[in-house]
Amino acid sequence: MQTVNHKIFGTGEVVNRENKDRETYITVRFKNGKEMKFSIPDSFTLGIMDAEGSLKDEVDAAIAEKKAREQARRAEIRAESTRSSAPAQSNRRGRTPTRPVTVKGPVELEFEEYLINAGYKEETDSGNPSTVFSYTNAIKKVLEEEGFSWNTLQKDIEKIIPIYDVGGAKEHTGAKSNCTVINALRRFNVFVNG
Repeated sequence: MQTVNHKIFGTGEVVNRENKDRETYITVRFKNGKEMKFSIPDSFTLGIMDAEGSLKDEVDAAIAEKKAREQARRAEIRAESTRSSAPAQSNRRGRTPTRPVTVKGPVELEFEEYLINAGYKEETDSGNPSTVFSYTNAIKKVLEEEGFSWNTLQKDIEKIIPIYDVGGAKEHTGAKSNCTVINALRRFNVFVNG
């Protein structure tokens, strides 16, 4: 029997497991009878829930694998950035190209890199994911809610913020997790608009 310990709902038993789109999801039944679905490893990285027994080993391995993938992607972006920021080569007539070279990569990874460079922490002192992870996850929730891509949000961020801010139609969502959602949207706006 695989179990989890949730900070709000207490101990729960894994009653179902499914793999969908290269993601693993588990359904957990808590003592109060409530069933909830969680993803591995994302649901376990916020510090709200811990896996127990053999599930803990699986979750720890999935977290380590995800961190390794993210670090590899960041290294790739840094390498691309280094190549892009190299001095421009003159063309055959001796003129330097006038178009700026921009780093092309997923907006999400560029946003993560921006947060890291702005001094936001990737991990807490105890090794749990910190603000960078929380903000990117909050943005992902908004993307799901709105049916947007990262690129669409980049274009429409100034229209979206009032919806999730105080007095907006989705103020409750914006205020979740000590206002992480609205704060992430505001920081994304600064990232986009400088």
